[in-house]
Amino acid sequence: MERSACLLFQCSDQIGIIAELVGFLKDHQVSISRFEEYTDRDFFFARLEWRGDHPWKTEEEFDRAFQPVADKFKRSGHRVHFFEKPQRLGLFSSKEPHALIEALNKAEAGDYPNTEICFLVANSRSIEKYAARHSIPFHFIKTYKDPAKHEGAQLEVIHRYCPDVIGLARYMKILTADFIAEADCPIVNIHHSFLPSFIGAKPYELAYQRGVKLIGATSHYVIPALDQGPIIEQGVIRVQPGDSVEHMKKIGRDVEKQVFAKALEKVLQHKTITYENKTIVFN
Repeated sequence: MERSACLLFQCSDQIGIIAELVGFLKDHQVSISRFEEYTDRDFFFARLEWRGDHPWKTEEEFDRAFQPVADKFKRSGHRVHFFEKPQRLGLFSSKEPHALIEALNKAEAGDYPNTEICFLVANSRSIEKYAARHSIPFHFIKTYKDPAKHEGAQLEVIHRYCPDVIGLARYMKILTADFIAEADCPIVNIHHSFLPSFIGAKPYELAYQRGVKLIGATSHYVIPALDQGPIIEQGVIRVQPGDSVEHMKKIGRDVEKQVFAKALEKVLQHKTITYENKTIVFN
């Protein structure tokens, strides 16, 4: 595999940031293949990608070399990723498989760089066939109204496989704050965008009664506050006159699976920086 890497950097905005970043890589004989930067109010964000050889054997070695540059800027933070380093993605699912299938297909197509799906946890036996089809370790864990009755078993799976990222592929249970902390990795969720207007078990029926014209989906990082995490990806699709509730559900599933798979792609390609409960997403 060709050596390649990316650097995500953020700091208080000031003159000379780009010159320092580019100069550091130039001094180490690294040729930048892609450079994107944003400024949000008084904060600066950048993503630099390079291909080919570089002088650092590990990410920790890079961090030590780069730290003097980072120390020149206020409120700075950085993260480097070497794409030859394998990544592990864990998936959770319930009985609706559309988002899961899309993620599995994207992984098989190579859209998630150097990534292994290391486990699939589900609270429905009907999901096992998808794991078998892709030779993914499958764990059926029954869920209850009281999360304490099932989260321990789920955390045992997470601790066994140590995923770098977890994707909730329409996993229809709320995660507790303790679970999120114990998982100790980014968790990506997907849900329809009818909230908060249409709550409850039948949002599509309520939306149909109101004559909504757009159906959307939102994928975001999971935080303890329900559905309030930094947004990674969103999508919408138009409802046509005469569309039934069932057709609305179908096109809703289409946009959900596309948004979820795209959000995972952005995360696994290291194209996101979270900041003040929002996400800077690079192209």
